[in-house]
Amino acid sequence: GMPSSRATRWAAKLAARVNPADAERIAARLMSTVDEVSAERWEAAVKRAAELPGAIRPEKVQALSDQFARELGMAGAAAGAAAAAPTVGTAATLAATMAELAWFTARAGDVVLTMAAIHGRPNPTVDERRAWVLAVLIYGGSARDGLARAINEASTGVTLAGEHRIPLATLQTANRLMGRRLVRRYGTRRGVAALGRLVPLGLGAIIGGTANYVAIRSLVRSADELFARLPYSAIDADSHD
Repeated sequence: GMPSSRATRWAAKLAARVNPADAERIAARLMSTVDEVSAERWEAAVKRAAELPGAIRPEKVQALSDQFARELGMAGAAAGAAAAAPTVGTAATLAATMAELAWFTARAGDVVLTMAAIHGRPNPTVDERRAWVLAVLIYGGSARDGLARAINEASTGVTLAGEHRIPLATLQTANRLMGRRLVRRYGTRRGVAALGRLVPLGLGAIIGGTANYVAIRSLVRSADELFARLPYSAIDADSHD
């Protein structure tokens, strides 16, 4: 309908202003955000999960969805307005876009980690957290299959469904593969345009916060599905082969 076609036109306009060097910078900023969330924000996610209302998991999942949809639905107007204004210079628009995209990516990471805590994942390694965040950001509703494919590509004869636990080195390689995919997805002009359709780059001002709202609800569902389908103790943190 109307909002998504406006969002698409806006994204195309933005993409036309982004040169390859800027696209690289956006991609690097996103990866550093994913790394930072994975390393620093697990404890906060566990606390958030514990404080969410609800006695059973579906109630907590719903509360998480409501909380983040409210927050992200209200946010993003400033960057959206900046990008929509024809008089704003590219540098200012790009800075606003990068700041907002990093912020959204961090909140998306918080959602994924909080969902892991709701699902009772005990003390995951930073590499596991990074794998979860990357898988949901890149693959959405098929995060588990995307993660399994990356692990299969990274490994020799180890599969996610098998009895064997995945060596840490294999997971780290899978994360590098997914990281390159994230960068590729965001790192070209076409990628930035696609990103504008998928992720709310400050679209709040243009379409009344709807894109943020829809994106975060979809993200919560994707993360919930990932942890419902993912084996519990798949990673062998002691193995480095």
